[in-house]
Amino acid sequence: MIEHEASIHLNRPVEQVFAYLADIRNLATWQANILEQEQLTEGLPRVGTRFREIRRLGRWPTEILAELTVFEPDKRFATKTLTRPQVTVSYSFEPEGGGTRLLYEFVMVTSGMMRLFEPLIARALKKQSVADFERLKRVLEVEHQTASSALPSGKMSAS
Repeated sequence: MIEHEASIHLNRPVEQVFAYLADIRNLATWQANILEQEQLTEGLPRVGTRFREIRRLGRWPTEILAELTVFEPDKRFATKTLTRPQVTVSYSFEPEGGGTRLLYEFVMVTSGMMRLFEPLIARALKKQSVADFERLKRVLEVEHQTASSALPSGKMSAS
């Protein structure tokens, strides 16, 4: 089993950070290994909403089917893969210093030969998550701040 946690402070309100992360269309703006993503269930995200991603894992594109298992607006959401290996990812949001403390938790259940490669996989996942969260911070704090300042109401623009 591979477990990884990360925490980051973002200088944006919880509502904006949650809305941005809960919208699957934004994944490719901050996660480098996303090639495609789509929500398969109609309507707004909720527990049971299914989605499909194609991620570059190593050299190969891999299709992942997953669903939302927890969805508490402005507090937390979690997903679980429906494909192997089983991966659970959760994001929790707390107000902190005028911004948001984001806590990310990742758990991958490995089996068979994959267990032999756990240390390599874990190292690669940690390295990628650091880069992804640095990109998320830049996107939310710099790029969206610039876009929102151009709006008459000062609201964040939709992506």
